[in-house]
Amino acid sequence: MDLFERILALSRRRDSELGRTLRRLLVDASMWSVPAGKLHGILLAERSLRRRLVDELWRAFYYQPLFELSCDRVDRPFRMEICPDSKLPVVTGCRLRVERGVRLSARTTFSGARNAPRPPVITLGEGTYVGHRVTFRAGLDLTLGRHCFVASNVTFSGDPGHPLDPVARRTEPAPPEDLSAIVVEDDVWIGEGALILGPVRIGAGAVIGARSVVTRDVPPGVVATGVPARVVRRIVPRTEPVGASGGDGASGESGIG
Repeated sequence: MDLFERILALSRRRDSELGRTLRRLLVDASMWSVPAGKLHGILLAERSLRRRLVDELWRAFYYQPLFELSCDRVDRPFRMEICPDSKLPVVTGCRLRVERGVRLSARTTFSGARNAPRPPVITLGEGTYVGHRVTFRAGLDLTLGRHCFVASNVTFSGDPGHPLDPVARRTEPAPPEDLSAIVVEDDVWIGEGALILGPVRIGAGAVIGARSVVTRDVPPGVVATGVPARVVRRIVPRTEPVGASGGDGASGESGIG
């Protein structure tokens, strides 16, 4: 047995000091890299800037124009935010209308019920923001008002998808009488992961807490949270200019449940 084979044999013996040392050295060697320095900071900044520039060019000259072709109407200015795992929103079975000033994540789904009397109209009001992974599933028309904020992972559903009958649901869509409309009035803020089930109307200026499930109408100017969502307090309108010292714009403690 030559020297190399003896060292290899010793390294395989768990009770061998040499074996433990060799294994530790091999593990350490597999984790080694050049320490980050100023050069790497420059390279990281260059890479980030380059990727942002390339993404912006793809958005402006390719993906956003393609998306606009799938819409019924898009008023400019409008901005679609592309992300690494999604470049184009899904638009199927509905008529999508986007008013001016809307900002929309590319990872968004717009769909209409297969058996609706006509393709449902989904409207995003002026200045509205829609975050990542938001789903609009329209049974009848679905309307978001002006200057609404919709956080990530929110679902709007006016189409249950299937009938209640266990046999019918194997092959049939939900009956037309189960389809419903959803109306979200101006200046509504919908928290992350909320579920909005039609038929409902959310009043102007209302706030829907994260992970809440809305199954009935929400009056204007309130905070509603929970499963199902219930009104927990009323919002005091701001009376001072934005940025002035004073209250946070809502009565009671800050934060949404």
